[in-house]
Amino acid sequence: MAEPRFPPPETLKIALLCLLLPLFSPATASIPSAASTSSDRSCIADERAALLAIKATFFDPNSRLASWQGEDCCSWWGVRCSNRTGHVIKLRLRGNTDDCLSFYGDKLRGEMSYSLVSLQKLRYLDLSCNNFNWSQIPVFLGSLPSLRYLNLSYGFFYGSVPPQLGNLSKLAYLDLTSYSYNQLYSVALSWLSHLSSLKHLVMNHVNLTTAVDWVDEINMLPALKVLYLKQCGLRKTVPFLRRSNITGLEVLDISGNRFHTKIAPNWFWNITSLSALDIRSCGFFGSIPDEIGRMASLEEVYFQGNNLMSTMIPSSFKNLCNLKVLDLRSTNTTGDIRELIEKLPNCHWNKLQQLGLSYNNIGGTLPNWSEPLANLTVLLLSNTNISGAMPSSIWALTKLNILDLCSNKLNGTVREDQLGNLTNLVYLGLGNTHLQIKASSDWIPPFKLQVVLFYSLQLGSEVPPWLRSQTSIQHLQIANTSITTIPDWFWIVFSRADFLDVAYNQITGTLPATLEFMAAKTMDLSNNRFTGMVPKFPINVTYMYLQRNSLSGPLPSDFGAPLLQSLTLYGNLISGTIPSSLFSLEHLEILDLSGNKLSGEVPTYQEDSNPRTRQLIVVNLNSNNLSGEFPLIFRSCPRLVFLDLSYNQFSGNLPLWMGKKFLPILSLLRLRSNMFSGHIPTELTRIDQLQFLDLAENYFSGSIPDSLVNLSAMARTSGYSVLLDEVIATGQGAMYDINYFYELVSVQTKGQQLEFSRGISRVVNLDLSKNKFTGAIP
Repeated sequence: MAEPRFPPPETLKIALLCLLLPLFSPATASIPSAASTSSDRSCIADERAALLAIKATFFDPNSRLASWQGEDCCSWWGVRCSNRTGHVIKLRLRGNTDDCLSFYGDKLRGEMSYSLVSLQKLRYLDLSCNNFNWSQIPVFLGSLPSLRYLNLSYGFFYGSVPPQLGNLSKLAYLDLTSYSYNQLYSVALSWLSHLSSLKHLVMNHVNLTTAVDWVDEINMLPALKVLYLKQCGLRKTVPFLRRSNITGLEVLDISGNRFHTKIAPNWFWNITSLSALDIRSCGFFGSIPDEIGRMASLEEVYFQGNNLMSTMIPSSFKNLCNLKVLDLRSTNTTGDIRELIEKLPNCHWNKLQQLGLSYNNIGGTLPNWSEPLANLTVLLLSNTNISGAMPSSIWALTKLNILDLCSNKLNGTVREDQLGNLTNLVYLGLGNTHLQIKASSDWIPPFKLQVVLFYSLQLGSEVPPWLRSQTSIQHLQIANTSITTIPDWFWIVFSRADFLDVAYNQITGTLPATLEFMAAKTMDLSNNRFTGMVPKFPINVTYMYLQRNSLSGPLPSDFGAPLLQSLTLYGNLISGTIPSSLFSLEHLEILDLSGNKLSGEVPTYQEDSNPRTRQLIVVNLNSNNLSGEFPLIFRSCPRLVFLDLSYNQFSGNLPLWMGKKFLPILSLLRLRSNMFSGHIPTELTRIDQLQFLDLAENYFSGSIPDSLVNLSAMARTSGYSVLLDEVIATGQGAMYDINYFYELVSVQTKGQQLEFSRGISRVVNLDLSKNKFTGAIP
């Protein structure tokens, strides 16, 4: 496509991962059941008082502890007592798992009460998915000698993990997963050595950067079976253990750490008990060692995001007869697809279910296979160099749920009878290939797709009629497919989809009035030939792309989309004024209305009011007929990075508030070809991040501020500032061509073209030409 794809890459990734995660994720050990059970024995009075003290420290917005009243605390929600002694042995006060990552939601809030120490017989404590308001994990938890199970995951804790947890000598399960990296930390893990009964340890996102001896300290846990240290900032690993004490380890996940060392030798290759190994995105490089063939218990192995340095998997993979999941995506695996298939396990029983080979340098033609892939449910082969026709055997993989062949050199025809064999299919990616789908207009497939990736396929002038039966689709991409018309049923059948992309086609007609009733969160209708007025948007939409159509008339007074984050309408024929409701959208970050016929003033606000548009990052209003003074609304936009008001009819002086106080990270300001006058405010020259400044073709006068030479961000010899680079890298501004800025400062003074002679000595990005400046050049 000629124009960079505009939707942020994260949007697509998140949409697809929601489907892929349940099917392509590491095994997890089962968590013991925690159902609350009441007993016939009444609870002990001191322990009832302790529970009431615990309740008193919590804010309980959803009345989860409403049953905590009366004499028999053993019947309270989340409480279990021993039938023999009456002591409280279990507290399961876990918040709603759907709200784990939300600061609010259905959860208890407050700090942990010291009264917990009174529950000396407590064996099970689950306080996960609650909100402890960034308090520290209390030291007194180390004073519960009977504790076997402790789960504090996603509790919004902050600070150091107390080493006193090492006093819990009977502990078998410990989960300290943090909300995000750098909220919790542990200087070392030596305190773990006392937990000789520990079987299950989870410390995902806990900062362990300084725990340089973590491997040796983990090796002191002889009972350990499950270890999760995902994204912990670990940097050092060891090639081997002098004496391995963790011979029963079954699950190891150290993904997301940055070791930046050879993948072998490494200590984990000698742990033959492993059934799941996850080393995704660890910065490992080199070839996979032959030793993997001795790990006969392996069921799942994840290499994604490491650099296998143009090598192929070793032949010893054939020995992994229990392998169910192999993830080699983005590993620089190189070679012929046939050779790779031949090295996969080929035992008299075949367990391989999920195979990820996307984003590699794998070439050749797909073989006709029956084994070892007969039981595949997931096959990911996108973004490789595979070529040729589709073998008939791929249509014999009848258990497939996910088939992704996008962005390859495959060619030929896919017939409806072939697709029809894949009755369990929910995800079908054939986009950006030379394949053609041949299906009759009345064909009704036996599957129910949720994800369809057909972008850059030649579908013809109409949406494939068989898609009408796919009412479960959540994610549909049919961009750049030569479609010219959208049938009425399209907006109804896909009304529940989260992601709709029909960009870069030649679609004519008007947008339906029913658009507002659709469920889409991302909708890309750009680069088509839509006409008529802009209707109200879907209520849940966050990204709305309508640029480069022929839409006309005024904008709706209310867009009806309170969650909107990005709106691009540039390159249309829209007239009238900008509705004030746009600047009431609390989440709006990207606004591009450039290249239209808008007129009037930009909506403003009263200085004593509280505007809502504080999240704006990119605003592009260039090439319209807008007028009035410099818009006051931008005074309330502290996150603004990119502002382009060029080629309009704005006038008056630039306000004195245009500076670091109100626009602290502004990186690009373009006011070219307006009617601004007066002096350049000195405050403007104090914005540290300002890299591009274009004030040309206005009526500015007076002297140029000497402090202009202090704008060091302009002195970059190439590329963009960090802030602008982030905007462009995520597609939030990819359509803006900022190459129009001159490499040398030019100032039109007394009819002569001059250059700055001092101050900024390197290449700069500034244009002040065709104004009325006087005085000396700074």
